[in-house]
Amino acid sequence: MTRYSFFSFKNLGLRGRALLVCTLPVITVGLVLAGIFVAERFKELDITLETQGKMITAAFSHSFFELDDLWSGEKPAFLAQRILEEDNVRSVALYDTNGNLIIRTGPKMLPLATSEADRFKAILHTPTVRYSKRSLRITQAINPASSFHPLAKTSQHKGWLEVEIDRSNLVIAKYKSIVFTALLLLIALAINIMIALRFANNIGAVMRNVKSALHSMGKGNYYLQLEENAFGELKELQVALNSLNAAILEGQKELQQSVDQTTEDLTETLETIEIQNIELDLARKEALQASRVKSEFLANMSHEIRTPLNGIIGFTNLLLKSNLSTTQRDYLETIQKSSQSLLSIINDILDFSKIEAGKLVLDSVPLNFQEIIEEVLTMLAPMAYEKRLEQISLVYSDVPTNIIGDPLRLKQILTNLINNAIKFTDEGEVVIRVMLDGLKDDTVSLNVKVTDTGIGLSKNQQRTLFSAFRQADTTTARRFGGTGLGLVISKHLIEQMRGDIGMESEPGKGSTFWFRFRSKLHNQSLVPPPLELTGSCHIAVYDSNPLVRANLCSSLEKHSATVSEYETLEALMGADMTELSAVIIGVNARHPRYGNLVKFWLNAEQPGKILIHGNPVDQIHLSELLDGHKVRLIPKPLVQKRMFDQIHECLQSWQLQSLPPPTAVNLKTLPEQRVLNILTVDDNDANLKLLAVLLQDLGVNAISCDSGEEAIKQFSQHAHIDLVLMDIQMPVMDGIETTSRIRSLELPGRHTPIIAVTAHALASEKQVLRSEGLDDYLTKPLGEAELIHCIQKWTDHQIEPTTSNAETKQTASLPAPDSNVVDLALGLELANNKVDLAEELLGMLYDSLRKDLPSITDAVRQNHYDRLQDIIHKLHGATKYTGVPLLQASALAVETALKQQNFSIASELTASLIKEIEKVIVWYEENRNPENEKSDQS
Repeated sequence: MTRYSFFSFKNLGLRGRALLVCTLPVITVGLVLAGIFVAERFKELDITLETQGKMITAAFSHSFFELDDLWSGEKPAFLAQRILEEDNVRSVALYDTNGNLIIRTGPKMLPLATSEADRFKAILHTPTVRYSKRSLRITQAINPASSFHPLAKTSQHKGWLEVEIDRSNLVIAKYKSIVFTALLLLIALAINIMIALRFANNIGAVMRNVKSALHSMGKGNYYLQLEENAFGELKELQVALNSLNAAILEGQKELQQSVDQTTEDLTETLETIEIQNIELDLARKEALQASRVKSEFLANMSHEIRTPLNGIIGFTNLLLKSNLSTTQRDYLETIQKSSQSLLSIINDILDFSKIEAGKLVLDSVPLNFQEIIEEVLTMLAPMAYEKRLEQISLVYSDVPTNIIGDPLRLKQILTNLINNAIKFTDEGEVVIRVMLDGLKDDTVSLNVKVTDTGIGLSKNQQRTLFSAFRQADTTTARRFGGTGLGLVISKHLIEQMRGDIGMESEPGKGSTFWFRFRSKLHNQSLVPPPLELTGSCHIAVYDSNPLVRANLCSSLEKHSATVSEYETLEALMGADMTELSAVIIGVNARHPRYGNLVKFWLNAEQPGKILIHGNPVDQIHLSELLDGHKVRLIPKPLVQKRMFDQIHECLQSWQLQSLPPPTAVNLKTLPEQRVLNILTVDDNDANLKLLAVLLQDLGVNAISCDSGEEAIKQFSQHAHIDLVLMDIQMPVMDGIETTSRIRSLELPGRHTPIIAVTAHALASEKQVLRSEGLDDYLTKPLGEAELIHCIQKWTDHQIEPTTSNAETKQTASLPAPDSNVVDLALGLELANNKVDLAEELLGMLYDSLRKDLPSITDAVRQNHYDRLQDIIHKLHGATKYTGVPLLQASALAVETALKQQNFSIASELTASLIKEIEKVIVWYEENRNPENEKSDQS
């Protein structure tokens, strides 16, 4: 800093130095004196104000002491008011000897900077001063202040007087002192500058002439002669400048010609560069326009192609359910596979165009990540069966699988990676490992690795692998198809989940693709533990693949089972079957060894305990070799729910008892919470009833409304509504208008969360819902986990999930299904495992179908598509909570076509929907429970 200051002073001119030398001492001394004066003045003002307060307090303390009755009558209040009239007094308070407030005049006193607890412990004869931000308080015991009073200097006093002095006038006085001091300083500085300027102007006149001559020479005017009228060094400077001017004038003539030529050449070069820049700018604009047009074209064409393709796939599925010849079925299956492949390619292109346009939005719903992996592996299992590959999923024990994320996009990422692993692997295995990468508060970071034993990739292939439309095998005779977009889309999806993706590979040694992503934890278990056993449950496990064997053992040990692991089938043959509860034998995909398995089966003392872990083809071969004996199968790849279902069936056949249910939580020990009030709005009685039952099971007070008008009425009548679950499509007043009316009824400063509950919402509709005042949206059917997550997210109220007990076992009253028209198990699950509710919802759906069927037929015949869309939307919502998957799919297809205004396709799909409605009506009339009808009539 010193060096920089010296350098700046050194470069000052003579005039500047003169001014600086003259003014700097004056400024320095003036600032010091001004600071001293202001500090002393501030101190004097503070002492004066404090002295004034002490004098007022002491004087009036004596007056209060002289009163006969201090706490009654008008005199104490009069004296307090008299104190308030003194200058700067803001507030006055009288306290008794115990510090209790008796009289206060003026506003409430400002809080002290320190504790107020000891303000009545002061010395009786001395006022105590304490400061707040904008005032000072003076506390004085009410006693005789004069030393001539007979009671002076004794401990006797009648109470305490506290006076608050406002410091606002003190602050104003301080500001006046500062302004006065600054004004004096500026006057002194102005006088000093005038004197310094007069001295500096004498030197400045000479320097201005020199400076003017230099400026003229700088502009090319060399025909001037500087007057040599200065003295000393300044005159020598004038002579030197005149000599320099003459030398430059002589050289200028010689250089002018070459300078002109160089300038002309430079001008031509600059013109050429400018033309090139213009051409490059035009090319850049054309490239950006072409890219934008390409993205719009991809998005539009993907939608346009997918719409008729959905019709092709839908009608193909319907045809496959009819009576067909073998040739026709083969043709239709080929059409179905080709359509699905084309739809997958179109979806990739559409996702890629959404990503480029920045319009891809991720959902946030509770999910079980392990089940997501198992679903993807099961979906890709046929590809692995064809190549005789092992698919193994290893989820480490410390990994929390109940998270909040987008299940569709996670499946898409896993499908891309696992599909590539199977595609490029001819022999060996594909292993998926899920590891915990980090856990902080309620955020978890998971690391997923997909490892294969395939052909591997070179360094050059790895560098371009995550580029759009680039593939590892780009030759014309390449063996593997695809668009080259799967990894690019996966990379963007992972980045949107705040993660990253990468790979490690060597040619001929396989590849490992990995990705990390972050997610919020879901604190409630989505699915109860599928296997809980009492006593000793001893299971033997054999598989020639150590990873498959380890996965089986780990899954069983997590659920209280004792596991014996065998590396060879020969070692397992020596085991005592009577000591085992079950035996799981894995079948190697490439070397199944059916003969040894049949031999083990025939030699086993209790073959009913044997479960085969393999492919469905293995089950068929073994059943044929064993003359049709039943072979229990745990499918590969391992799906834990299916495995535990098979184990349960095996254990029940051998009359093994399961563990008693875990000890219930003592509700008395839980903190009491206020009962929530949730307003549910839906024009469908079945949906409304199911929501009410679900909320009541969760301990929530459900206020049901079947219309927007009723919702507004209930909202205005209840003092506190914690949450609103709002259906969108309703007659007379829809959900958006109802939301707007409710918002107008809200009190200032209060915001009630309103959640849209809709059976089918397109991506564009979801954004519209949020912009219309709704806080979030849920998609029907609503499960208990989604409902709990929504309530906890928007109310911060902890909800405990209901526990399934004997009520979930009462399935005997439901009629046995005889077709795939109605899925009773699905209906029971959607009704939260309540048999009575499932039967009631199915009956309500039946009544609704009989009522809506003529309306649907009339709307199609008269081309009233708006009316048809309202009916179908209501019907679709009702199917979300009953086990009618075919009817639900048909309603979804019709509603989608109507929303996209594809009326020709909608008419064709409606015909199929009507057939599904008729099937459900016929099924219900044939299978309904007469006892329930009697109870309903009674």
